[in-house]
Amino acid sequence: MPKTRNRKRLTYVLFLFLALFLIRSCGPQDIDTILSEKGILPEQVKLITTFEPRTQVVLYQDLTTNNLTPALIQQKMWFTELAKIGGGLHDNPSEPLSSHISGYQKSKGKMIYIIYGYLHDADITQIHIRYEPDPASAQVEAAIVESSSDQSSRRLWYAVTQQPIHEMIWDIKGLDDKGHIIYSSLDSEA
Repeated sequence: MPKTRNRKRLTYVLFLFLALFLIRSCGPQDIDTILSEKGILPEQVKLITTFEPRTQVVLYQDLTTNNLTPALIQQKMWFTELAKIGGGLHDNPSEPLSSHISGYQKSKGKMIYIIYGYLHDADITQIHIRYEPDPASAQVEAAIVESSSDQSSRRLWYAVTQQPIHEMIWDIKGLDDKGHIIYSSLDSEA
């Protein structure tokens, strides 16, 4: 009799575990709730984009520093984790575009780099980023999105990469609609 009772209890516990697992893994996570729990209000959020399954990149206006700041939302098996990456971009509207890079270390030493900024030159329709020690070795194209807020409507650009960028030289190139380079961050530093 005790063996049967123990088996029933074990079966019941396994059933509850499986049910909780299915409920947790199947239900969508409420991103607004996750952000507000960390002090990020919906009106601060400029961009939420899915980087890889169960991972979102968030760009928000930090009210303390007034910087455009990244965060990473990772949906784990039993919980959702939001990591504020820190740093942030202080925008300079007098430049054709502003830029900043932030990195986040995932598990097992893997890094995620978020390169982002505001785009002020209306003629720039594409942004290409070359990186690594040899600027010709790797390139990623940034996405450009409209970011509207109560004060203004601005174009925001971003790129996310997991490529190692140690001792990096990076060059952000702004291209017009014909593919001509009209801005290079390396040229503007000279």
